Amino acid sequence: MKIAKRAGCIALSVLLGLFIFLAVMICFVLIADSVVDLTVRWTPSYARIDLTETLAKESWSDEDYETLYEQTGLSRTALDEMKDDPARILTFQDALFYDGELEHVAAAITTQHDRFADNYSAPIVDLQDGDVLVTSSCHTYGWQNGHAAIVIDGSTRTVLESVSLGTPSTRTYNGANFFRHSPNFVVLRLKDADEAKRAQIAETAYDRLLNIDYSVTVGILSPKDQGVTPQETHCSHLVWQAYWYYGYDIDADGGPVCTARDIVHSDLFEVVQVFGFDPQNIW
Repeated sequence: MKIAKRAGCIALSVLLGLFIFLAVMICFVLIADSVVDLTVRWTPSYARIDLTETLAKESWSDEDYETLYEQTGLSRTALDEMKDDPARILTFQDALFYDGELEHVAAAITTQHDRFADNYSAPIVDLQDGDVLVTSSCHTYGWQNGHAAIVIDGSTRTVLESVSLGTPSTRTYNGANFFRHSPNFVVLRLKDADEAKRAQIAETAYDRLLNIDYSVTVGILSPKDQGVTPQETHCSHLVWQAYWYYGYDIDADGGPVCTARDIVHSDLFEVVQVFGFDPQNIW
């Protein structure tokens, strides 16, 4: 009788412990998600200014470029491409100062994607093959894992991406729209490489990294470098692998796992456009 009573007490204690553990974990996730909601979208704390006079100048000084970057999120590269279209530049200023409400939608079984509730779509620069798109708006149990993709056809905004468990990597026509509906994104372009080299990287990515199984353990339970016939990948790893084929290590910290945030912080890329991040302190 005493043994049975003791066993019952132990079982009850175990169940109570599990209940407390689950309650704590749920509270942790809810708090973490709330923190993500507060930080996923950055809007300027400084004033919006009239850019008419600056945009009308024949040439821009370094100070002008810096002002335009802070007001529009466009880098010198993007601004030079739009020099003759001031009206278009102003749409990027509208976007940077836009402050719409956000909603959660399921991006995968365990992952939520923050997007604008009114279906707002931010303007985006003219993309080139090999450009990289990154957002921090995807989060899993409070962790901002984000999402990354490589542009394989800039003219149609088509990207190559690895999205979720159970889904092989895919070519997504107009895939840039996912990022444009997100509360933040950044467009990155490889430094010190011409358009032909970047296009070659994109072409190789399409040839080798399409229809690869998704796995979150690449670099942990399997090699980070999957070679010319990869067996598994995930979003940021796919982008890393595409550039690694050409000797570029775009993982900022060089660790076994490449995250979307690591790619944003890589010194090998220049920022072409930033939206929803602080231009001076991206992610």
